[in-house]
Amino acid sequence: MKNLIACCLVVVFTCGCQSPVVVSDRPEPAKKIKAPAPETPDLKDLPRFSQGDFNRIAARMDLPLFWSRDAENQKTLDPEELSILGVGTRRDHYIQAGAFTPNFSRIYRSMVEHRRREAVTREMNQSRPTLIHTDFKAASEQDRAVVRHITAAARIIEEIYALQVGSFQLRGCLLPNDSQSHALFRRNQAPWCLAPETENDPFCNACPDFAEKTSGLYPAELLKNPEMCKQLTEDLLDPFVVVRGPAEKLRAVPYTKEWGPRMKAVATELRAAARVIGDDEQAFNAYLLAAARSFETNEWGPADEAWAAMNADNSKWYLRIAPDEVYFEPCNRKAGFHVSFAKIDPDSIYWQEKLTPHRETMEKMLAELIGLPYQARPVSFHLPSFIQIVLNAGDSRGAMGATLGQSLPNWGKVATEGRGRTVVMSNLQTDPDSLAIHREQAASLWSKETMKYYCKDRRLSLLGFTIHEATHNFGPHSDYKIDQKRPAAVFGGATATVMEELKAQTGALYYLDFLREKGVLSIGDRNRVYNHALVWCFGHISRGMFDPAGRPKPYSQVSAIQVAWLMRAGALTWETDQTATNGKDQGCFTIHYDKMPAAVEKLMQRVGRIKAKGDRKAAEALIADLIEGQGFRLVHDQEIKERILRHPRSNYVYSVTF
Repeated sequence: MKNLIACCLVVVFTCGCQSPVVVSDRPEPAKKIKAPAPETPDLKDLPRFSQGDFNRIAARMDLPLFWSRDAENQKTLDPEELSILGVGTRRDHYIQAGAFTPNFSRIYRSMVEHRRREAVTREMNQSRPTLIHTDFKAASEQDRAVVRHITAAARIIEEIYALQVGSFQLRGCLLPNDSQSHALFRRNQAPWCLAPETENDPFCNACPDFAEKTSGLYPAELLKNPEMCKQLTEDLLDPFVVVRGPAEKLRAVPYTKEWGPRMKAVATELRAAARVIGDDEQAFNAYLLAAARSFETNEWGPADEAWAAMNADNSKWYLRIAPDEVYFEPCNRKAGFHVSFAKIDPDSIYWQEKLTPHRETMEKMLAELIGLPYQARPVSFHLPSFIQIVLNAGDSRGAMGATLGQSLPNWGKVATEGRGRTVVMSNLQTDPDSLAIHREQAASLWSKETMKYYCKDRRLSLLGFTIHEATHNFGPHSDYKIDQKRPAAVFGGATATVMEELKAQTGALYYLDFLREKGVLSIGDRNRVYNHALVWCFGHISRGMFDPAGRPKPYSQVSAIQVAWLMRAGALTWETDQTATNGKDQGCFTIHYDKMPAAVEKLMQRVGRIKAKGDRKAAEALIADLIEGQGFRLVHDQEIKERILRHPRSNYVYSVTF
């Protein structure tokens, strides 16, 4: 029997909500009715139109309304500023006694709904569906059964993640006749817009009542406090608890208590998969059982141990089902639930064999570069495995794009002792459309000289991500302590995240010349990886430095810091008078490959020393200079944004056939 499971996983919900009322703009003049009492409609909870948008939409809806001036309350439509168009159109239909009528309120709301749907369309147009399809029809019954149970667990994980994000209870807001808003909610796992051109648009929301962005991890009243994260104690910021209670009596509630029934349901599916596996794959079986237990106890260390014991040699599967990354939530401290389910890529062995003999040396050379107080430590982590994604769910299922590499866990003994696992997703961005778009984006920003080293080799293009993930395990890492405090407590959650990712991505550049010296890379291949890494930076810079709430976007800020640093060092320059490789765009970047090693080494030393010493002021100064200060002017972010965003980003959709 063939089953096709569409692993977008979020169920589209509808409700019995009524469609917005659209009132005719031409009342019948002959019909005499008693004028309603003057009333100012309550529109304060709706987003405000700009003057241009109001007039544009009124014309599009064939309404006899025109916002003629904005003289009184700036950016707010006042009754005396509204002109009524046409001959014989009654003004009192819209304004009476100097106030808007209820009829105008209904019309205004229909205009708001029109504008909202425009914004949703614009949001959706910034992505394109990209299919990841895995066919298990020829697989064994055992494999098909495993896939069924993991897929079932993934659906539950998506519900838990929606509860974490705070969107689960909002599913009923969707209008039944509004398919695009349903699509937005499914894609974004929430009603809020995420694409670069619409994330700050107040009209962009899948919910017609414009549900405010929230979090399911903290009390609603607490979220209104902009200093919330700084005021919470360490026990409340534990990665595996939610915060509950009134502000004067907050308490930490374990994940297993908050979402107990769902977590037990996940455990049931994992144990069912383990029974199917039996002794055929002992390492995978052990992880399934350990993870099931962790979903009941909230103790994740045993599952991490079993997970770290799996590798490309003892299992054909890759599965991570756990709460891990923190980027999704306001304080960057709580672990988000996700599923990454994959098959091991046979190419895994290639870079492991090339890099494994050098990992101790890579740790020592970084320790020497940083200096005291950091000292080299034994590193025994597995170098990145290549995996072919079957499905992502929860925090792993991004609205646009996807994580290409990951090093886990982030906490606990396995992380502290450097025994985590690092993976690179090898079957993403490999479809013909993605490859063509990537090249067009590079050609719009590179000079012809630099474009000669554009990276077209699939295996080589993964090296930067491989070293990035490996570098998470080198030097001062996410569980490294300064005065018995973890980096998040020393730097603050958001800054700690930026600095750790900056260390990892700088390592992706820093070790390239070392690998050239060791004969692993030629000069040409080293340059191609430099090239590929900087195109990656351009992609993140195009998305902006901050989210709508003003929180930093870690990869965007990392990318801007690197570009600004390399520009100052002369390793990267902007050629105002040159035309880009595509022959269309004026102005482009040139990489001076001979200057890259020295420039990258200085940045690596700076970042490593800041992390090793827990120097919060130096971290904030580096970020402020290169993200908000003079250094950011060197980035040419507007040119990057315009050229990168010509092309929609991939929205990965998953299907499994068995």
